Amino acid sequence: MRRNGDPEMILTRDGFDGDAVVSDGNKFITGNGKFGYRGTLDEMTREHCVGLNIAGLYDGVEGKWRETVNAFNPFYLQVYADGKPLCAWSDNVIGHRHSLDISCGVFSRETRFSVCGGTLELKAQRFCSMADVNVLASRLTVSSDVDVAVEIVAGIDDDVWELNGPHFSSVAKGCREDMLYAVGSAQESGTSVRVNCKFSSVPNRFDGRFAHFYVTVAAGKTYVLDRIAQVLVGDEQPTPTEDYDALYARNADMWSKMWDRSDVELEGDGIDRAQFALRYSIYQLLILTPRGDCSIAARGLSGQTYKGAVFWDTEMFLLPFFMNTDIAAAKRLVEYRIRTLDGALAKAKSYGYKGAFYAWESQDGYDACSDFNVTDVFTHRPVRTYFKDKQIHISADVALGIIRYFDKTQDNELLLRGGLETLLQISLFYYSYSYYNHNKDRFELLDVMGPDEYHERVNNNAYTNYMAYHCTVRALELCRALRREFPSEVAAVLRRFEPDICDSLDEWASKLYLPACGDNGVMEQFDGYFALEDVTAEEVRKRLVNPREYWGGTTGVATATRVIKQADVVMLAVTLPQYFTVGQIAANYRFYLGYTEHGSSLSASAYALAACMTGRAEDAWKWFLHTAEIDLNGGGKQWAGDVYIGGTHPAASGGAWMVAAQGFEQICRPKFLHRVVSHHE
Repeated sequence: MRRNGDPEMILTRDGFDGDAVVSDGNKFITGNGKFGYRGTLDEMTREHCVGLNIAGLYDGVEGKWRETVNAFNPFYLQVYADGKPLCAWSDNVIGHRHSLDISCGVFSRETRFSVCGGTLELKAQRFCSMADVNVLASRLTVSSDVDVAVEIVAGIDDDVWELNGPHFSSVAKGCREDMLYAVGSAQESGTSVRVNCKFSSVPNRFDGRFAHFYVTVAAGKTYVLDRIAQVLVGDEQPTPTEDYDALYARNADMWSKMWDRSDVELEGDGIDRAQFALRYSIYQLLILTPRGDCSIAARGLSGQTYKGAVFWDTEMFLLPFFMNTDIAAAKRLVEYRIRTLDGALAKAKSYGYKGAFYAWESQDGYDACSDFNVTDVFTHRPVRTYFKDKQIHISADVALGIIRYFDKTQDNELLLRGGLETLLQISLFYYSYSYYNHNKDRFELLDVMGPDEYHERVNNNAYTNYMAYHCTVRALELCRALRREFPSEVAAVLRRFEPDICDSLDEWASKLYLPACGDNGVMEQFDGYFALEDVTAEEVRKRLVNPREYWGGTTGVATATRVIKQADVVMLAVTLPQYFTVGQIAANYRFYLGYTEHGSSLSASAYALAACMTGRAEDAWKWFLHTAEIDLNGGGKQWAGDVYIGGTHPAASGGAWMVAAQGFEQICRPKFLHRVVSHHE
């Protein structure tokens, strides 16, 4: 594939648009799995949503939602020319451009100013090092066609943008020759966060917060200032760093290796737009490659939205990419769920159930999901929602991730070191949660919420029932197979359960109600769904009084209708297609399409995959572009009631990869002009 500097791998914005600052922060983000740096300019501050988000470090302030922590910004910089500040929005700007090279994760800006009768140009680039995960690097160049006196104010901005802060109880700052530092402690845990920033030259003075450099830029000459930063969390210690050029080369080399195993190339006429969107989606996934014990949050590393928590998105939309491109990273994602089993056991117990009920919004196993996730736009009062306590499908989603990983790797050790117990505890949870209907001699899963979050507290959601069934059956199969090969190890696992656990689960699975497709091939999403008002998503949209209204809950505009938030039965069909015929998948695709609002970024890729499975080439292409371009177009909902939910959409990026790398091949090639020609694993 093409390498760094190639224009076909560069995302660009020409001209400064103040209204696009927040969306550009998402769109031009850089990262390396440990932290993400939003795509903002050097002179921007918290009011522009500058963020350096740290993966897996959570903090809670009393009375507010617990969320991930944004570190101090090490690369704040303000240039003054002839005593006047130079900003991208100054009235003396001649031209501006900023860009992101997705081949190597480098963000750049070029801004030209009219100064002292001539033109001064600022150029800057920065990256989060993939090779040295604590390190960020930045290079500033200042050039002019006239002599001009320049002051550069640079340093670590400790005025942090936060949604539910402040998260640092105290901040200490200082300067040692050519290096600034800022260190603070998270309020809840006391975990320290230290940011160091080393300059390529010694500043002329330090004012207690920022360093000041005074230079005269001669006509035709260029002044260069490099900054190398380290972000250190907890007990991490600073390490010697190389100069900017060496760091840049190491970062580019690491990116090259990652692209070699991750790239998917499309072939056909007029596919440049789609090819870039796909590679941009892959880029978004690569910058989230998990480090250490962390998993991947629903909004990635773009900020604190959704509390930085891990959702079902990870198993269902992200894990497939990593299982095919970076199996070590995939293993870390699976091990995260095994490691947080105790939290799932505790959650189930708190509701009076046995087994493992996983966190809907996991912060290292703690369920950060609030009972009141939405604020009514009319009354401004919090609305009781049931994501946390009724979306029980989360445990099956976790189980499916473990099962898929094992099917790919045959990693018996992972199962014996917690994976098998996790699968059995998840199965036990469903057994414990279920209701036995004596009249119909079957088990049912009542009072649940499926992927369609607009209909709460329904009975026998098809997705939930099938997922619970499938994962229980597979857990029992794996248990029996492992017992033959590792009898003593499996016996040790089974001693943590009732003696007849496998027999009980086997009987339960054999009697669990699994909704069937009707004569028309359509499966009812949940009991009573077909009796709801038969109205399309577009018709319901017209009923909105306020565009920020929440569609679901007890009083939402969609609640009494067939209109659903996102793929539900269709999601089931593409996840477990072995339970459907192709004709049934097609029937459910046709039936539910008009009712689906696509109020979640997870929805389009499920419909794209269903279109692939049923030979709908044009639909597949449309839904693929929809999901692949969601962050490029600034799509997705930004608000749920009065709550800001903006940020990047990793699940959409993962879905785009799934459609391109796995879905398109299912379409008869002669009928489909745009086909995948290579997938480097």
